[in-house]
Order: sequence, then C-alpha cells, then structure tokens
Amino acid sequence: MDSADAARRYRVAVDVGGTFTDVVVADERGRGLTGAKVPTTPQDRAAGAIEGLHAAAAAAGIGLGGIVEVVHGSTTGTNALIERSGAKVGFLTTAGFRDMLEIGRVQRPMEGLYDFTVDRPPPLVPRHRCLEAVERIDAEGRIVTPLDEAGVFAAADVFARQEVEAVAICFLFAHLNPAHEDRAAELLAGRLPGVPISVSSRMSPEYREYERASTAVMNAYLTPVMDSYLGTLEARIAEAAPGARLSVIQANGGSTSVEQARRKAVTTVNSGPCGGVVAAAAYGRRHGRERMVSVDMGGTSFDIGLIEDGRSRVTTEGDFQGLPVKIPIVDLHIIGAGGGSIAWIDPGGALNVGPHSAGAVPGPACYGQGGSAATVTDANLVLGRLNPDNFNAGRMALDFAASERAVRTLAEKMGASLEEAALGVVRVVNANMTRGIATVTIQRGIDVRDFSLVSFGGAGGAHAVDLAQELSMAEAIVPPMPGTFSAVGLLATEMRHDYVTATGGIVAEEADIAGLEKAFRDMEQQGRDLLAAQGFAAERIRLTRLADLKVVGQTYELLLPLPGQGPVTEAGIAALVADFGRLYRERYAFFFEDEPIEIVNLRLSAEGLNPPVEFPESTGSATSPAAAESGRRPVYFDGPGWTDTPIFQRGRLTHGMMVPGPAVIEEDTSATLVPPGTRAAVAADLGLIVDLRGS
Repeated sequence: MDSADAARRYRVAVDVGGTFTDVVVADERGRGLTGAKVPTTPQDRAAGAIEGLHAAAAAAGIGLGGIVEVVHGSTTGTNALIERSGAKVGFLTTAGFRDMLEIGRVQRPMEGLYDFTVDRPPPLVPRHRCLEAVERIDAEGRIVTPLDEAGVFAAADVFARQEVEAVAICFLFAHLNPAHEDRAAELLAGRLPGVPISVSSRMSPEYREYERASTAVMNAYLTPVMDSYLGTLEARIAEAAPGARLSVIQANGGSTSVEQARRKAVTTVNSGPCGGVVAAAAYGRRHGRERMVSVDMGGTSFDIGLIEDGRSRVTTEGDFQGLPVKIPIVDLHIIGAGGGSIAWIDPGGALNVGPHSAGAVPGPACYGQGGSAATVTDANLVLGRLNPDNFNAGRMALDFAASERAVRTLAEKMGASLEEAALGVVRVVNANMTRGIATVTIQRGIDVRDFSLVSFGGAGGAHAVDLAQELSMAEAIVPPMPGTFSAVGLLATEMRHDYVTATGGIVAEEADIAGLEKAFRDMEQQGRDLLAAQGFAAERIRLTRLADLKVVGQTYELLLPLPGQGPVTEAGIAALVADFGRLYRERYAFFFEDEPIEIVNLRLSAEGLNPPVEFPESTGSATSPAAAESGRRPVYFDGPGWTDTPIFQRGRLTHGMMVPGPAVIEEDTSATLVPPGTRAAVAADLGLIVDLRGS
C-alpha cells in the first residue's frame, strides 16, 4: 500500500479469537490485503483489538486516519454462553406457561443420545425468575383475554426486587399479533428504567413458542454483555481512528451497524467463525469450486462450514451451546480442537486431545508464558513441522525445549517415545476433526468424495492434507493468508438485515397472491430504508425473497428462495412448490407428489453490497520451486519417520509451480505440510491446491 497517497481510504477487519486476534487491511476497492496477528487479551478483548489495528496499519504502511470502517467479528457473545457469564435475566410469559424454558422439546442431545448421564443444558433463566402475565391470543391472532396490566406491574416489582439486568418477554401467538408483548414491554420499561427488554415478536416473529422464547431470552442474556463490550470498543476505535465507523458481523454471515448489534446481541454469536465460511465460499467461486467443506483451525476451536452451490449454508433452526435460536445463522459446527488443545490421558490410559485449550494465556508450553501441558502446537513443533524462529512473522520465538519437556512428560505416561507421543497427539486431534466434518456431511447423507476441503486458520495448513485424505475428499486447498483468512472474510461480507413475516400457515394452492406480494414489499421497504440510512445507494442494495414451506401436517419446514425473485404470481407459487418437492426428495429420498404444501413464513434478506476482496497475484516467472526454497530440516512423518525435508517460503512461490512432498511451506502466520506422495499446485494468488484424486 502506498502510504504517500493520503486520499486513499481503508477498511479493516478485526477477528477476535480465543488465542489470537487477526486483523486485515484493504483499501475501499478491496485491494492491497495486508494482515497481522496479535495475542488475544482475554481480560480486555478490546485492548487486543486496538493493538491489532495498530499492528496491521503498520504492516500496511498506512496511518489510522485513513480508516473509514472497522468490521468486527468476536467471540464475546459465544464466550458468555460457554462460561454462563451473561446478564441476570427475568422472563415474562403467558399464564400457565411458566415452565416453557424448563420443558423445552423434551429431547435428549443428539451427541449424547445413548449416554444416560447426558442432559440438556440448563435454561439461562432459573424458574424463580420466570413469571406469568394473564393474557391470551389465539392461533388466528385474535385477542381472547386482554392483557392484565396490573399483573405486568406486579411482575415488574418482583423483577426489581430480584435485581434483574435484562428482561425477555414471550407470549403465545405473539408472532401473529404482537400487541400484548409490545404493551407489556412498554409497562416494564416504565417500571424498570435502564433495563433492556427483549421482545420475542421483534427478535423472531415465527411460530414455535419455545424456540422464540429461547431466542428472546438469549438476546436478553447477552445484551448487557455486548452493549458494554461494543461501547468500549467503539470508544477506543473513535480515539484511535476518528474517521472509522464500527460494523459487526452477525451469525447470518453479514454485517450490521453497531447500533443494531447492541439491540440484537443474539445475532452476534459465532460472528467471527462466520467470516471464514464467507471467505471460503467466495474463494471457491473464484476458482470454480462450488462444493466445499471449510475448516478453520485456530488456537482454540475447529470451525466447520458446508458450502454448496458456491454459497454457505444458512439455517433458521440452529442452536448455540445446546440452546435453540430462531434466527438466520450460517450452519457451523464448532468443536474444541485447535493448536492450543491440551493432550491428556484418561483413567483408562487412552490419549485424548481437547476440548480444553491452553488459550492465549498461558498458551502452549512453547509460548514460554507458564504453560506446561502438551498441546497440538507443541506436538507439531517437536515433529519439526513448525519453525521455532519464524512463528507469527517472527514476532514470537517458540521455546522448543519447553515443548519437548511437555511432550516427553506425556510420552512417559503413555510408555512411548517422544516422537510416538507427538505423532499420537496429531493423530487424535485429526480423528476428532474428521468426526466433526463427518457430522455436517456424511451423517447428513452428503458424499464428500467430490468436495474440496478448504483449510485455514493458523494451524489449518499443518493438518489439511491429512484430513482430506482421511475422508477421501477430492482435494485440499490452503488459501492465501490462511492465518488471517477469517478476517479476510469479514471484509468480504455484505451489510445484511433479515426480515420475516409469519403467514399463520396457508396452503400454497389457496394463497392470497396480493397479500403475499404486499408482505414482501413491506419487508423490502424496511430493508431499503435501513440500508439507505447506512449509506448504501440503491444500485448497491440486493433484496432476496425466500419462504419456509412444509408438507401439511408435518412439523419442520425447508427454506427456499422464490424462483425468479419477481412479483408473486400463481405460476411463481407453483414453481416454488416444485422446487420444494425437489429439495425434499434430495434431503429425504422420497416425496409424496400430491401432498398439500403449506407456506409457513415469508423471508427477506436485504444486503448492502461491499466491494469484493482481491488477493494479490504472484509476479514472478520462475517455474521451479527451488527458487522458493529457504533451507531444509528433519520433519517427522507417519510412516517414513524423520525425513530431510525442504522448506519453502510461500511469498517466493509463483503461479504454476508444483511443490512435491515431503515439504513444508512457511509464511508469516501459518505453515502448510505437504506429505510424501502428494504435491501442491500454486495458483495465481498463491493458493495451494493438493489434488488427491489420484493418490
């Protein structure tokens, strides 16, 4: 980037992870990508974000005054759910439904279906803070019993004595008629000044009271946490980069304004990992790959996303930490498997890795910050797969002796050699990650043999080929800037707002065409108005109409875009029903052709389009990888053992090179392992593609 060009303006992405905070800078046209990593500061994540902002700006050679937008992905909401450190919430619901959160769906967790000791996670609101209001709206949206306002005031007094920090409201059938919820919120706000109130019909105006209630409760639980965090971060960004506005990534894979994020805190959960899936989908489309599994292996977690037809999969039936949410979210599966995952021996003498992580503090033993347990990073260092003198662009020197001590202690417990113990750690974490990938693919009936594995994150390149081979996938791809790839995805996201209108359940053949069109137009106007207020011109606004459909009498629905995206017509509804039948057959292998189909919800996605992100392309002309070789060192591989292995610098590679294994390809924030018997093709943007179809 040209620091002398004072007129250029820049966008910055900040992805706060459990171990590292990744920051990427690009100009407003999406060019000149430059990244940096700094350790996450768990006690004050905003401090690490600002440190990363300075580091990335310095790496790019720009001043902070030229930054116009900071796009932020964070684990703050996710951590609050994991640690149960959110707000003290009160819950108000229809009389007779006080135990809604406790009863839930009376289903056992799928991952513990055959484990009699497993139970559902406890609700975020204990029963003594769940109160009732006398009111009733029927399934047609008609008021049967008026709201007892005196009872709402009485509930407010109880909440005040309980010193609640937020309140969630969920009344029956409020998605069809929110009048009682709106009035109750108004009354509570008058009695509980300063206490945020989450209303289910505003968070998730859809049927299924339990899921709607859970969404409202989770929003209330997170609102004070996110409001405080984002307020602090916004103030520090304003001080460091006065011209920058703060945008926040949502669980749907799009960004939103900080004001919206503070009101709808539940939409920010898993916001950081969403960036990686968005980036992987965009990268795949650029390279003609539409069927991919994206995996982000950072220091703490392993985030898995499914990409079909070149797009990340979005669902409206997700969950966070075992608690359901009814909002559009990128379909992600996250497990505790990262570079900092701790290896341990169970009472039966078996080796385990994770889910507990050494995190940023103290970190793996090799970080030299007091950690003593062996981690995946320590194992890779002992096996020669990492360079102790060039970790995180040389900003950190790894303590090889500390890793060796930690792994040797583990080896003595196992009765194994140092190398066997280290390789065992790698094998176990690989097995954990393979099972995680199978959960979102094979267990859903998806054959991954013609899928590409796109692996990134600081630790992703070291495991990419092994994982793809284990699953018999077509190829493994390590994209450019893998260590900060999720942050690149934050820059690639669009500003996005989602809207939903519940129909109350109408048979498609009997649909009121004019009524459906009006509902879509009303949502479109809301989306246009909000995006226009956020600075998007009409030509940069994309509106997508969708609908939830199900077979009449069945319980769950499928989400589909409206064919053609034009005005609602009878022919369009018939085409939508036909699309539903094809998708139903694809998912479940059978479909009753003559069954009546019900339209459950109308949805609209309103997106403000940002410039696409462009990776810089190689400029060299050398065809032999020898030009990029920087040395050799022994690396331990499964099978041949210690092997004299060439080390390549990724920045010196050029388009068209073929790097044969065994090899290690190093760069500032990651390292890619090319095992014996495979070879990596270098793309124009320095993406590494390992074709496994013939291996």
